[in-house]
Amino acid sequence: MEIDPTELSIHDELVIETEIDGASVALPAFITNTLAEELWLATRLPEPRLAELSGGQAIHLTFDRGGALIVESTFLRWLGGGGKLGMEKSRVFAVQRPQGIQAVQRRAHVRVDLERNVRIRAMGSLGSEKLGDGRTINIGAVGVQFLTDMPMLFGEQLRLALVLTSGDIVVVGGTIVRIEDGDDPKPATASIDAASKSPPGTPVAYSKVAVRFDKISEVDQERITCHILSAHRQRSRAAAPEALKAQVSAAG
Repeated sequence: MEIDPTELSIHDELVIETEIDGASVALPAFITNTLAEELWLATRLPEPRLAELSGGQAIHLTFDRGGALIVESTFLRWLGGGGKLGMEKSRVFAVQRPQGIQAVQRRAHVRVDLERNVRIRAMGSLGSEKLGDGRTINIGAVGVQFLTDMPMLFGEQLRLALVLTSGDIVVVGGTIVRIEDGDDPKPATASIDAASKSPPGTPVAYSKVAVRFDKISEVDQERITCHILSAHRQRSRAAAPEALKAQVSAAG
């Protein structure tokens, strides 16, 4: 489904993503000006690595229109105060105005299937608590689903530490809104077995637990959104060569 690019307007919020020195960089931003061939953008957060952007570099823009609308663009030039991101003006730059925006997922909030470690603390009555570990199944800015062998209760209050990367951990508070029986974890997720307190050889019951975030800051929501969109984009790029091989094989 194509979205009319004329709908874009000043103050529209988005996430910009690009690759610098082999690492993905994603930041929240907003539109400061719309021209026939350009969009002028300003980042909300400083990121010194953006100073490495050069003309023609690919940039992905993700807009929220009741879901994630992702489009490819290119960096054109910095506007104002030069290349030092410590100066406010240097956060403003021009990109090629998109000709169309593809709606890749239309939901109130984007949720991506993604496996990440999660540390769990369940708040019991009278100050008691349970500690454990799990592995996420999918992650969004307003909730998460994970696999764990911890005993869980519907409506239980949790404190979760989502390990997005080794250097980026988001701590949130939430409520369990759904519990389902879970299958044994795949080899890639077997790390939760290592944390099990059961004796070796004891059958382990896993649960798929869905949690709604009740205590999370806007900054942490932006961090999660940037991370999952970056992971989605990297997965799409990795899948493209395989899809091409399949097409060539079918044609042959």
